[in-house]
Amino acid sequence: MTTTPLPRLKEPHLAGRAYPAAPDALARTLAGLLATAGPPRPGTVAVLAPHAPLAQSGAVAAAAVAAAATPRRRVVVLAPSHYGEFAGAVVLPLDGYRTPLGTIPTDAAAVAALVRPPLVRANPAAFMREPGIEAVLPLLQAANVGGALVAVLIGRLDAGDAAALADALRPLLDGDTLLVVSSDLVHYGRRFDFLPVPPDDPAVVVAALRALDDATLAHVAAVDAAAFDAHVPPTVCGRHAIAVALRALPPGTRGERLAWGTSLVAGGDPSQVVSFAAMRFGT
Repeated sequence: MTTTPLPRLKEPHLAGRAYPAAPDALARTLAGLLATAGPPRPGTVAVLAPHAPLAQSGAVAAAAVAAAATPRRRVVVLAPSHYGEFAGAVVLPLDGYRTPLGTIPTDAAAVAALVRPPLVRANPAAFMREPGIEAVLPLLQAANVGGALVAVLIGRLDAGDAAALADALRPLLDGDTLLVVSSDLVHYGRRFDFLPVPPDDPAVVVAALRALDDATLAHVAAVDAAAFDAHVPPTVCGRHAIAVALRALPPGTRGERLAWGTSLVAGGDPSQVVSFAAMRFGT
């Protein structure tokens, strides 16, 4: 007698920390955020969304996901690796990713197609503590985006790696696939070794971060990868993921900024501030 093997799932590790662990409470929270985030935007092929805790960046992330809230066959999520140290990129080779709202199945064929050693490897261990993927998944579920998941973490990139990764991703970006780039923006403060203005006045800090992000996001909206690479502040955690996405998007794609904010909305510490933006991309 043969037995069917149990599915190998990535279990949630942010539940109860970055978002509510109880399914009902999480669903209510996400429904409230999405209700004020705006309608779906036809033609959206990709979005940029933050991955901080919902209390800090939930409204901004909801603006991005709401713009793409139409059912898809597949969702590709690119995120920076916050804990694992590796060159190139890694993919999640498990059967699915569970959140309190249910399990998102993995697109196993797409994951297998991306594996191109040494540039892309399968490495489930790199995802165990990583927030960048999981933080956006409950919002995608709540917005009924649906689709099988391709989870990709970006590590250290050498010259030419961003273009090579974009080439590997591009065949997956068909008309029934949503690309989600998971990235916060500027990380300000002594903790991040980035103090372009003194931390004495929160209004001054926010104004400085807005000016930095305005310049960076102009290059992102123009889908100008070279200009983005040259001008992106060093503490944008997902700068490599954004660089790959800008090179992978279809010709003629343009970006549109939807929302912007900082971690101070939740009473955060003005001596260490993170900024966030929501963007959509379409033709």
